[in-house]
Amino acid sequence: MKYIQIIDGQFFGEPTDIPKSFGNVSNFHLLSDEQLKDYGWYPVRLVENTNKTTTTLVTGYDFVIEGDGVIQYEQIREKTSEEIQTENNEKWKQIRMQRGRLLQSSDWTQLSDSPLTEEKKEEWQTYRQSLRNITTQTDPFNIIWPNNPE
Repeated sequence: MKYIQIIDGQFFGEPTDIPKSFGNVSNFHLLSDEQLKDYGWYPVRLVENTNKTTTTLVTGYDFVIEGDGVIQYEQIREKTSEEIQTENNEKWKQIRMQRGRLLQSSDWTQLSDSPLTEEKKEEWQTYRQSLRNITTQTDPFNIIWPNNPE
């Protein structure tokens, strides 16, 4: 559970864990919620925005004192096309790096002195070609990776 300090009706800082000591009080984190309120510390309950999608971005929070605690409401906005493109480019970069590692770890299967049968070598060739074709998929956040041969 996170807590926030309220001083003179104003929120102070961000939601955080209760400190172990506060002011001249040791073991502050062991106090009950009722005792913490005497020092201005209130429990925070996050309410996630139900309109969030992969094209939205959390931009901040609204805090509202409600009952015995504080409700933290997410603020969102639509991502710009530039932000979406930057995310996609970064994801494709990660995918290419992973693909490179998988190709490198299977290089041995294509060597002339590989202990594999020709049939197995062909299975590995097909797998490796599927890895090379991975960037022909359209959504970098839903990549379907090929299974390597046994």
